[in-house]
Amino acid sequence: MVLVPPRSILGSSGLVASASKNSIAPCPPFRRPYVPNPSLKGIFAGSGSSSMSTPYMAEVVVRLTKQEPKNISLLYIGTATYDIAKFRDKQTNLFSEMGVTVESLDVANRSVPRVEMEELVDKADIILVSGGNTLYAVDRWEFLGLDELLRGAAHSGKVMAGGSAGAICWFDGGHSDSGDPDTYRLSTLKKFESNSDPSSELNTEESSFVDNGNGPNDDEDTNSKDWGYVRVEGLGIWPGLVCPHYDRIQSNGVQRMADFDSMMKRHRYELGIGIDHHAALEVDGDDFRILSIPGETGSVDADGDGKVPGAWIKYVDSDGTVRSKICPGSGKVTDLLQMVENPQKHIFLDEKIELCRKENPLPRD
Repeated sequence: MVLVPPRSILGSSGLVASASKNSIAPCPPFRRPYVPNPSLKGIFAGSGSSSMSTPYMAEVVVRLTKQEPKNISLLYIGTATYDIAKFRDKQTNLFSEMGVTVESLDVANRSVPRVEMEELVDKADIILVSGGNTLYAVDRWEFLGLDELLRGAAHSGKVMAGGSAGAICWFDGGHSDSGDPDTYRLSTLKKFESNSDPSSELNTEESSFVDNGNGPNDDEDTNSKDWGYVRVEGLGIWPGLVCPHYDRIQSNGVQRMADFDSMMKRHRYELGIGIDHHAALEVDGDDFRILSIPGETGSVDADGDGKVPGAWIKYVDSDGTVRSKICPGSGKVTDLLQMVENPQKHIFLDEKIELCRKENPLPRD
């Protein structure tokens, strides 16, 4: 497989640090520990709609602002699900009920004047990005210049949040289902135009699954579809290669955690982070926590009580073997995340990306 250099290397901003004895993964010469801007805050969940529609996760996001809900403004960006209202409503209804002011920035299908984007981003305390097609969303933001505004917002201390695509987008890159035709713009818009039933599962999940964490879904078509996961670029605010829905199987019949191992071998210089469907990584400056939605299952053994949602750190050792470590429940970001030392040399794009762009093109503005 031939890999090509990425179109832009923006890199994750951080100070230079020496490897700590507390580092969760080994830090080889081509990576270095990441020291974050202390203003950076984020909640990165393994799922979008399924996570942000739970009181547990909504309350965690609000608490991270350290403000009362009535004083908080949340900006929802649904580009990855093409600004479809039902996704927005499911992810923001709880915030509205808590007293948070919710606004949306809809740029998936139309251009918005830069001054309008600046005003909405500037007054937000929380920026919540939907799940969906990560590749389309990041490409669209770069086309409009929204990517620059989002990086600035993160470094000004706003809470950056989201699940699935809304988790990947803040990092260097991620393990993505952006090659799944069911996530393409025209087919998704057509699907929702022809299906207006608000109770339909079609209207609440950004991705299709054949495994809900307890084995194949009885109500899903278990015949595997012909598409593959791809490595997509994010905004590079935090370093790492993120795999959401880590404990799930999607409509291609391929377990994400297994395919993530294969991707890590192709992108062996990067540090991987696998986040279960019902888990999240919370970052507050140099402190992190792993969040687990109560009552849900995941991939982490829970002392004889089954498996609970969690997160994993992955890296490729010197003999080419992918190693996996359970991420501790809390700690320092400097011990968790690592930056690629020379991204121009060691970060690559998957060659399938251009085909995905061709099959799911941006609108002609």
